[in-house]
Amino acid sequence: MAMHLPWRWFRRRDVPTIYDPQRTDASGTELVVEWIDAVTTGLATAPPGPPEAAPARVCDGMFTAATIVAVLIDKIADRTEYRVANNRCMASAVDFMKVLGEDTLRRYRIDGVQPVGWENLGPEMDEALIARRLGRLGEALQLALLAVTTDYDLSDEVREAAEESGLLAADVLVEACQAIQTDPTM
Repeated sequence: MAMHLPWRWFRRRDVPTIYDPQRTDASGTELVVEWIDAVTTGLATAPPGPPEAAPARVCDGMFTAATIVAVLIDKIADRTEYRVANNRCMASAVDFMKVLGEDTLRRYRIDGVQPVGWENLGPEMDEALIARRLGRLGEALQLALLAVTTDYDLSDEVREAAEESGLLAADVLVEACQAIQTDPTM
């Protein structure tokens, strides 16, 4: 007769270990990419709401793009493409702020977006990956801006801001990101 182990021993042995995911990317690339993806998703999956919600989300996206490009300028490379994209996106965000007002912008911000602290980012970030994701954000902004320009429930000022500065800024952002991705010096 063989000696059997108690049933509790088997139960204790099969307890799964708790997995606590830790960030493996010390450069900050992962944080920036998650931030960009959250804003891009927020633009693409806008919840129903009043007409002012769409341009407020676009403003949030423009400000995010300008901020991330400023991070790239400061932390990775001071490129002309980044400076132009930063200036256009910030100017567009300010135009939307003027026509929409602070209360509207606060009320319809993109949910679930956690901005990244400057101290969490380093010069060894993956510029090509960030530029690729930032280009996708620019494309999402283009689509959202086209919807804003054709929404006649919005005021003329909002539609003009979308058409005159918004679309130009989104185009510049996409072109800058494409230029960076095709740069042989990267």
